[in-house]
Amino acid sequence: MTRPVVHVHGCGRAARSVLRWLLDNDQVEVGQVCNRSLDSAAEAVEFMGAGRPVEELDHEITGGWLLLGLPDGELDGLARGLACRMPGQPELAFHLSGSTSATVLEPLGTPIASVHPVRAFSDPAQAVAGMSGTWFVAEGLPETCAQLEPIFTGAGGRWLTLGGGDKALYHAATVVASNYLVTLTQLARNLATRAGLESESAAELLGHLQATTLAGLEGLTPAQALTGPIERGDLTACTRLVEAVDQSDPTAGRLFRTLALATLDLAIEKRGPKPSDPPLRQLLSR
Repeated sequence: MTRPVVHVHGCGRAARSVLRWLLDNDQVEVGQVCNRSLDSAAEAVEFMGAGRPVEELDHEITGGWLLLGLPDGELDGLARGLACRMPGQPELAFHLSGSTSATVLEPLGTPIASVHPVRAFSDPAQAVAGMSGTWFVAEGLPETCAQLEPIFTGAGGRWLTLGGGDKALYHAATVVASNYLVTLTQLARNLATRAGLESESAAELLGHLQATTLAGLEGLTPAQALTGPIERGDLTACTRLVEAVDQSDPTAGRLFRTLALATLDLAIEKRGPKPSDPPLRQLLSR
């Protein structure tokens, strides 16, 4: 199989992780690597073990694939700028954004797509090691997505095409599932340590609880998996919890009550209304 040569403009944590994974699985070759500086491009090349750091892309991009690995807010400006000064024409171009449409790349005048890797990239080396089985959500021209799919699935990824949907709403879903989970973990650990647990013990205890909760969601709806004092309609326990969190940290208290209100709606969906629900909603709405 002839492997496509991928040139990249913007090689941050996500782009270098994805390319390193594709390289390790013999799916692509990496050509020119352009980043915010020549030094940062060289760092990306060193991490990937392939590529040539450049200050500007040149004519060698012709016939290759172009990956734009930039934040959402920079994609439009870069695409328009490259359209004016790009010395060659890639076979296709794609970006990794979760919320920005592939249409932002239309000024390049080449077939376009976006491929969003649904995983965290806080640690690129760790991301590469755990990339197998990662979902990649594609959007753009069907023929471009069809060209990209076998590269990602051939490396061990899973592929899903988002056609005609609200991409920003899709990305919001992934933010809630991943980023907000991290924020909630910080909230839970803070409350546990303020209660008197050692930080390491709190992290271990809560991590196990989170893991078992996620396992319990497999094959169930969130309503079916819900347990706890709100699901039981235990007004006494909920009052005690709300007061404790409010006294510990008013900011955390507001977040706790907002989440509790959403949880109450989910509880009612699961078990129907209870007499304790109206006073419980009043408590949480203060």
